[in-house]
Amino acid sequence: MDLSALDTTTLADEGVDMEVLGVDGTVLRDEAGNAITIKLLGADSEKVRKRQRMEIDKRLKRGNRAKSSAAEIEENGIDLLVFCTVGWSGVKFQGEELSCTPDNVRKLYTALPALRDQVDAFVGDRGNFTKA
Repeated sequence: MDLSALDTTTLADEGVDMEVLGVDGTVLRDEAGNAITIKLLGADSEKVRKRQRMEIDKRLKRGNRAKSSAAEIEENGIDLLVFCTVGWSGVKFQGEELSCTPDNVRKLYTALPALRDQVDAFVGDRGNFTKA
């Protein structure tokens, strides 16, 4: 077996489309019947790892005495998912079609914890970023 089959960085750097699922597990679709998708970088992306290292360095500089609040930890998680989101298709929220901008991504992930959890799980699943 060629160990290059374990490569998760190539697709993680390019981004992969995640089909958005409803709470019942079915693929959500737009009015034309196309799957609603979000294009995401993976956890093994060099860009994502660099961003994570910057956040860790920032925390280390604050020192041991500086405690993070739950709200701050949640916000940092949302920040990382916003960074990982590089595109989407068919996304509509509260009747408005949204372009994929950092502000709109943050708006969705803050308002919709179920979507945020789905994105987080997808980004962290290396199986989504291998060539099968």
